[in-house]
Amino acid sequence: GAPGGGVPAKPKPAPETSKTVSLLHRIGDAGAFAERSKLWYREAASAGGGLRVRLGPAKLSGAERDAFAALLDSGGHYTLRLPSNFSAPADSPPVFASVSACSLAESRFEEAIELTFSTAGTLTSVSYTVPAASECPPTLPLAATEVGFSTTVTITYPSEGPRPIGRVHDAAFLPHQAAKAQQEAAKASGGKDGDGKPQEPPKSFLQQYWMYIVPVFLALSMGGGEAPKEGGEGGGEGGGE
Repeated sequence: GAPGGGVPAKPKPAPETSKTVSLLHRIGDAGAFAERSKLWYREAASAGGGLRVRLGPAKLSGAERDAFAALLDSGGHYTLRLPSNFSAPADSPPVFASVSACSLAESRFEEAIELTFSTAGTLTSVSYTVPAASECPPTLPLAATEVGFSTTVTITYPSEGPRPIGRVHDAAFLPHQAAKAQQEAAKASGGKDGDGKPQEPPKSFLQQYWMYIVPVFLALSMGGGEAPKEGGEGGGEGGGE
């Protein structure tokens, strides 16, 4: 028992281990991607699940800083890349997002990255935005030695849209132009069909299939009656000597 007769303390759950995936970047519209930083992710322990992510610090220095400075003169783009499946990054299609290099420099390398996942946990899109928009070259000078990123990362999941209440009209399944043409044809005919007769309102399930339902209902309510005895009474096989 616990000291003092109290309730034994429950052991604390082991902390969840975070996994990592590489966030790649490319300075310019051509060339190879290189690792910019690590992205840590783990399943959320709270209700509703989902992922929790955070990015490691990132900066441009040395050759990358010089390449970015040259990109400001040419007016190119800065591109990020992530795998669509974090569990198998080498075998999954990549997801890209780009931003104007000049706008990124004008924003002092402040950036917002929004990751949208499917309900199955696959990365479906990356939204990459910066607060400022700028023509090239930007008005703010680039730091002489290195520049660091100030990044905000958010995660979104698709929300289920509203469902229609009641029966959906047949025209709702048609393309917009076809549904419009059907409505105009109905107005032109004054609510009559091709034979000039008024169109009947749609019938309910019982109205359409009553002839099949009523016999079954009567058979169930009346019962099947008593089964006849084998051979009947007094109806035995004839014969004699």
